[in-house]
Amino acid sequence: MSFKLTRRSAMLGAVAAATASAAAAGSQRPARASLPGQAGKITYRNLAAGGVWIANADGTDARPFVAPQSGTTGNWSPDGSRYVYGGHHCPLSVRADGSDFFELVPNSVAPGGEDPIYVYGGRYVVYRMFDNGNDTLFVTSSGGNWSFGEPFLGTPGDGKHSMGAAAAGDGTIVFEHHAWNDYANSDIYRFEKYGVVTKIIENGWGADFSPDSGRIAFVRSDSGGGSEIWLADADGGNQVQLTTKDNEGGGMNREPAWSPQGDAILFTSYHGNPTIKRIDLATKAVVTVVEMATNAEWQPVTQNVVERVWGATALDTAVATSRYNWADHGVEDGIRPQAQAVVLSRDDVYLDALGGSALAVRRQAPLLITPPGGLHASTRAEMQRILAPGGTVYLLGGTVALSAKVESQVKSLGYTVVRLSGATEYDTAIAIAKEIEPHPTAVIIATSLQYYDALAAGAAAGANPGTVIVLTAGDTMPAATAAYLNSLNPDPDTGSRMIGVGGPGVRALLNASKAGKLPSWPKSFWYWPVYGATEFETAVAVADFFFDGPRMAAVATATTWYDALTGGAMVGASSGPLLLSTPGALSPQTRDYFARNAASLKYATLLGGVLALKDSLVEPLGEAISLPGQYRYDQYTETYSPALARSLTARPARVRDTTPEIPGIKRQEPRRA
Repeated sequence: MSFKLTRRSAMLGAVAAATASAAAAGSQRPARASLPGQAGKITYRNLAAGGVWIANADGTDARPFVAPQSGTTGNWSPDGSRYVYGGHHCPLSVRADGSDFFELVPNSVAPGGEDPIYVYGGRYVVYRMFDNGNDTLFVTSSGGNWSFGEPFLGTPGDGKHSMGAAAAGDGTIVFEHHAWNDYANSDIYRFEKYGVVTKIIENGWGADFSPDSGRIAFVRSDSGGGSEIWLADADGGNQVQLTTKDNEGGGMNREPAWSPQGDAILFTSYHGNPTIKRIDLATKAVVTVVEMATNAEWQPVTQNVVERVWGATALDTAVATSRYNWADHGVEDGIRPQAQAVVLSRDDVYLDALGGSALAVRRQAPLLITPPGGLHASTRAEMQRILAPGGTVYLLGGTVALSAKVESQVKSLGYTVVRLSGATEYDTAIAIAKEIEPHPTAVIIATSLQYYDALAAGAAAGANPGTVIVLTAGDTMPAATAAYLNSLNPDPDTGSRMIGVGGPGVRALLNASKAGKLPSWPKSFWYWPVYGATEFETAVAVADFFFDGPRMAAVATATTWYDALTGGAMVGASSGPLLLSTPGALSPQTRDYFARNAASLKYATLLGGVLALKDSLVEPLGEAISLPGQYRYDQYTETYSPALARSLTARPARVRDTTPEIPGIKRQEPRRA
């Protein structure tokens, strides 16, 4: 197969906003970024007992934590919920209580995976690998949904070792560059853009950014073979020595680790037995924290959020999702952007709307519902709140789905109506797909006989530009869908990538090819199957395939379709996946997804009221994405207002990923049909 997409250009944009790390060998300290928050526990290598231990910030109540397979240490996620540490072949991830262990790159066989660190708000992990004779930096998704790691970008190709990367919260990335173990001649470089780096510090290594991104702590070797901790501005200016023989006395100080509150730095003194010490930045006072220990890490503690977005009815929940996402038209409330359109569907049948959530995301619109015979008053009011006269309202389906009266009522409000319809739900889906993207880069094929697969795919299609959804009748490919697919080029290099979501969608694609329903296609073509044994597992598979380290993820009930339809448009606009659960208990597969992605997840959103998803789901969701007890519960209803939002927590940014490549396409080899 000639198709060999690389993640490199796509990853550069993401990792350019990231914190990054890898490490030197032996006792040298891997660099990383300290993150803001309350100061939690500390972890360190216990030289007397072995392994990584965890203790209070003053070194008390110490206990064993993990035994790194490669002998290297690790790093805490931005919220302190997960810890990533070195393995023989890939980084390993575990929750703060030692549960939910997994390998980040389980298929990796190359030596490395050492000194990993969370970057880009916990979305990715950067780690050190031995590649082509040199230590270099690799990157992978923090949720373990990549099948391999990708070499990090932009380091000088001069045969020296690039390691010890660190990144600030504002996206500044630095790394150390030197011959093997030659720290006396190490320099610190800053990434500017792909292939372009700037030296900012000479004779420096082991960098660590302050929580506010404004300063760097680093190690500088001296002519006598010793080393001290120095401070500099983030651009390398204003360099001053921090540890000295006057305040510390050893002259062999390394491995700086800034406190999450920015008021102190932990470091290791190698004068005599290695000892972790703390220096107060205001007074320069030094105290001993742990003896016979190295490589301290300071856990940040921040709070995550479980949200419920709901209304008294399914129609009201649709309004609530719209109010959650979109500001009053013409009003800048500082929280929500302006909607650019409205997508409207019937409230009694889901068939015509299965592609509607993807259309809503791409058109920066909510997906609202109304009875087929007339425009509901609440829906009308929400349309008028967010969309000025002259705006576009998309009607999904023909006049049986949304009557001529509905169309007339919408037009009477001063809106431009675009009706997307066809003779069947399959034709309507094609009309929606053509409106989203006439020349799609990816096509999702899913069944319409059940709503689960297509609704999970809707949020994913919307969040990934150029992606559309078409429908099958279970394992059978309808004539209209076959004709549409036959008009496309299935070559993943030059045409549209084919992605079957759910078992029926995958089988329908293969059956259509075998039955000769796709005569313009080659007899053998490439496709990606994305499915699980149940609707819950398929939704997780969709989330893993289409999203890397999401900041937000939503859960809808699997027993009805309303909340998943309108909520899929809401969460897709924040580049987050839609998961499913039973009403009374969080489905195990869904819970595991949230726990596995806890490093990046800040928001876990329940769609619908307590009849759809009971309050018994709140605690397991909160505990899955947070340190124990470190979450809050907020509710947004159809009466949501900016004043309420300001009294709650900061909302996730409505910034969609504009990367032209779908994550799963970049990291999973397709199958040959």
